[in-house]
Amino acid sequence: MKVTTIVTTYNHEKFIAEAINSVLMQKVNFDQEIIIVEDCSTDRTREIVIGLQETYPDKIRLMLADRNRNDNKAFAQAIYDARGQYLALLDGDDYWTSPHKLQRQIEFLERYPECTICFHNALAFYEDKSQPSYYFNHIHQKQFSTLEDLWEGNFIAGCSVMLRRGLFDRFPEWFYPIKWADWALYILTARYGKIGYIGEVMGAYRIHKGGGLVRTQRDSTTRRG
Repeated sequence: MKVTTIVTTYNHEKFIAEAINSVLMQKVNFDQEIIIVEDCSTDRTREIVIGLQETYPDKIRLMLADRNRNDNKAFAQAIYDARGQYLALLDGDDYWTSPHKLQRQIEFLERYPECTICFHNALAFYEDKSQPSYYFNHIHQKQFSTLEDLWEGNFIAGCSVMLRRGLFDRFPEWFYPIKWADWALYILTARYGKIGYIGEVMGAYRIHKGGGLVRTQRDSTTRRG
């Protein structure tokens, strides 16, 4: 198995089908799987992902919580259970905009074996259209970054990342309760190599009331209406 995409979701009934379909639409020349981690939603999210798994049983595996945990243990378990050589991550309220995203990232990581992480640009947009959309990464984003750069701030959109799996055996205990698990995972992975950037917009980061905190816009020149 080449790639496992891990989709984490909670109360995303309006968005989750779009997220999963953006993974299913990928045009690739390798085997892939999807693991959906559903944290006991109070809306129809679980019903929707069960229906998708029944439609695509050879592509989708489900991890259904028996109660809302609101921690990172299920996410870590999904990484342990993944069969792919590489991991792609996607939140259930975001989606991919290019059908070539996974293929492009695999080609990049195999071209640059010194990189343990690959990411691309993404369009951040407000669901209620209350503010203009903008690009997550500015035009001067470096093609190759390091762990030291990542310590200064998280410049990787959650819907844009691909990582090499199996670089460390287990997560430290501090990982499970922290708020920004994605940033912590990037830091753990970046200890073993460089971070590569593809300057293409291949994902969409949705900002809405039920989502996470709004990320700070990094450069006004990246903004668009």
